[in-house]
Amino acid sequence: MKNALFGVAAAAALVIASTVARADELWQIHEWGTFTSLQDESGRALGGINTDDEPVPRFVHGVPLAIQPHDDIPQIGGKGIQYCHPDVTMRLETPVIYFHPPEDSAGEPRTDVSVKFRGGWLTEFYPNAISDAPAQTSGVFQFVPLSSDTLGHLEWNDLQIGGGWPLVQTSAHVWTSPRDVRAAQVRAAGGESEKFLFYRGVGHVDAPLKVSRGGSGGELLFRSQLEGLPLAGPLAIKSLWLVDIRTDGKIAFRTLPSVTLGSDSNKVLSRTRAGFAPEDFSAGNFDKLKSSLKSALMSEGLYDDEAQALLNTWQASYFKSPGLRVFFIVPRAWTDYYLPLQISLPARIQRVMVGRIELVTPEQREILEKLSGLPADTIERQVEQFAGEFQSNKNLESVYNGREALSAVLSVPESYQMYLSLGRFKNALILDEEKRRPTVGLADFIEVYHLQADQLRSGRTGS
Repeated sequence: MKNALFGVAAAAALVIASTVARADELWQIHEWGTFTSLQDESGRALGGINTDDEPVPRFVHGVPLAIQPHDDIPQIGGKGIQYCHPDVTMRLETPVIYFHPPEDSAGEPRTDVSVKFRGGWLTEFYPNAISDAPAQTSGVFQFVPLSSDTLGHLEWNDLQIGGGWPLVQTSAHVWTSPRDVRAAQVRAAGGESEKFLFYRGVGHVDAPLKVSRGGSGGELLFRSQLEGLPLAGPLAIKSLWLVDIRTDGKIAFRTLPSVTLGSDSNKVLSRTRAGFAPEDFSAGNFDKLKSSLKSALMSEGLYDDEAQALLNTWQASYFKSPGLRVFFIVPRAWTDYYLPLQISLPARIQRVMVGRIELVTPEQREILEKLSGLPADTIERQVEQFAGEFQSNKNLESVYNGREALSAVLSVPESYQMYLSLGRFKNALILDEEKRRPTVGLADFIEVYHLQADQLRSGRTGS
């Protein structure tokens, strides 16, 4: 019996050894990115968040007008572009795919890569790829309804991996940060090369986690939100954080207990206090939060420099943009369903996505209340004066480039300053407020600043 057990153990050891050997011969392919959404006090996802506060370099390919620039510049003195697409409830932000060769790799293998977005459009990408977006006609984006049945598609064919090809020169932080990783270069058939594959998108998708305020609003309740997802079993979210960043840059955060998502969307999985005590806020929490996130990213399979690159890329919106938000590591099965990825090269693939839910705060509601109460003639008088100063100002280039705030180069009226203080998704917030509680003042503000959403029939059916 002893010899028999030894034989079984030896055979098992040979299987493990051969498996390890085969794994060592595989390419390691790692991907990271962010799914961002905006939820109100009931956990409802707000539409119209197709704005971009981290613009990519101009050499990146994409669908024009699908993502609107996020800046302080008012749309006055002309008709402007209608910013918000009412169906966009999810931002797919900067997924990048890295290729790591096996130790004894030789040559420059070729591969095909295909990615789809269930319920969304893939709107920016590099190197150039075959793009199939239902909203795209002859390279021009059309504001058509977006629904959970929409399917965007990108395809890179005959990619060459592992050479030493020249890279496009750029100083853009959003591009140089993910480039700071030890990974093989990738070259597309058209000759464009980079250290990663890059893409972005917008979608009509709900986050897997729903966060609402309970009782008097002093507590946050966490529930599953997996409707329509074919589940083989429950999905675990191992790492979550609640983060509050004040306008002075000080941060408060707490690590939350892990939760298991299931089919019951009414069950409260976890709860926590919605706020923080004044003494919880500290500038020193920046490094502590970043370290906690990095450890979780690495535990999910990212290399040290990849996790650092993700955090560096999103440093401004993760750690410096004021607001209350929840971060969590997205379950792999959820990512694979909504963002199926196919790679022809035999490889071990790690996909580590961060979920980011921006929460509407009482402070934002107070600002919206004040805006709603402004008399229409006050708004019109302020915008008339503002437009005159704006159109005659010759020093706006630094604002367009993001180097200075608008208030640094001209006098910003009180009404517009209140609007700016709503944060990154200010346009989505003000349009939603006008729907919830329409007032003449708010409608006039939206009209004179050309903040209207596109007047198409919303594709949203679930809320």
